[in-house]
Amino acid sequence: MKFVFAYDVQVEQTHGSNEVYHNYFDYNVWKRYLQACSELTVVTRIIELGPEQEPVNRKLSSGPNITFQAVPNLSNPIAQLTNRKQAQAIIRKQLEGADALIARLPSEIGAEAIRVAKRMGKPWAVEVVGHAWDALWNYGTWQGKVYAPIMTLRTKRLVKQASYALYVTRSFLQGHYPTKGRTIHCSNVEVGSAPREVLRDRLERIKQRYTVSGEAAELRIGLVGSLASKYKGVDIAIQAIAQLKDLNVSFHVLGEGDQSRWRRYADQLGVSDRIVFHDPVPSGTEVQKWLDKLDMYMQPSFQEGLPRALIEAMSRALPSIGSTAGGIPELLPEQWITPKGNWAELADKIRLLAASPELMQEAAVKNYEEAGQYSNEVLNARRTAFWESFAQDVRQQSRISVAKLVEG
Repeated sequence: MKFVFAYDVQVEQTHGSNEVYHNYFDYNVWKRYLQACSELTVVTRIIELGPEQEPVNRKLSSGPNITFQAVPNLSNPIAQLTNRKQAQAIIRKQLEGADALIARLPSEIGAEAIRVAKRMGKPWAVEVVGHAWDALWNYGTWQGKVYAPIMTLRTKRLVKQASYALYVTRSFLQGHYPTKGRTIHCSNVEVGSAPREVLRDRLERIKQRYTVSGEAAELRIGLVGSLASKYKGVDIAIQAIAQLKDLNVSFHVLGEGDQSRWRRYADQLGVSDRIVFHDPVPSGTEVQKWLDKLDMYMQPSFQEGLPRALIEAMSRALPSIGSTAGGIPELLPEQWITPKGNWAELADKIRLLAASPELMQEAAVKNYEEAGQYSNEVLNARRTAFWESFAQDVRQQSRISVAKLVEG
């Protein structure tokens, strides 16, 4: 059985080879779907690297039984007008040789693939990974704000029609994008099962910070996220740090994108000496090492599905503070949730948490235990059962169609 997976993400292909790279969509992600199908074609945007270019992404996305098909950009109105027919033709060709489609939403490529599949009578399912309104409204342009209601309504309509819908949140996205089909909540974020020693070491670090160095010891707060847009609330975090000049606090950011505007912003607020930008590292062990050097984590995002970075931080038993965006309130206690964009309350909560070793330790334990629900073992079993059920339905529909042709 062959599936097509459609989503709007940029992967990198090395010159003269079939090697494809992406730090998040690595080959382990595609293995999730290969539990239910024998072949998978990924329809997405592909950046062809030049002969001397090295990929920015370091994780191998290509592998056995996976093929990649480039589709032109559809992410803005002009591109949709000029590239839609070409994209439709490419998607149609891929679906002709496939049994079903899995489309990740919100995305223009995913939405277009569904429309083609419906016209062809191909079975399709969706993964709902984010809130279109939040993503576009907070993108930082007037075009995004204009397009936000259009994309939101379009996504709502498609999800409602889906016979199978996987949501990455427990309730947030379900409330915005309901469906009458079969559903499951299963995060697209997976973390390895962190050994108990991680919690032990974290509790010891907290204890040492207060008993050996006292409250004057440096408090290292971190955030993992792209610097390319305002989604992750980097500006809110910097504003919060500016309210804590009486504390020995440093703010560390790990993420891709242009650092210059955030450096200028920190300089304007007089906290450039407290902000440290780190070049991105591969997910997994390298990120874990980086997180283990922190004392606290914050996720002041304007939009999220279910943030991978926050779950990874929690798996390292990091006391954490997050915004009301997306599924963040499903992860953290209400005590450590702040309204989106409220830097003053974020600063207050940092101050409150930092002042109490008891609260720090309590948060460390709760976060470590909550993150355990997102271990590979727990999520893989649930996700595999869902996609296998979808595959069984696809086979059944195929048998019925063949029977009707024979009868005819």
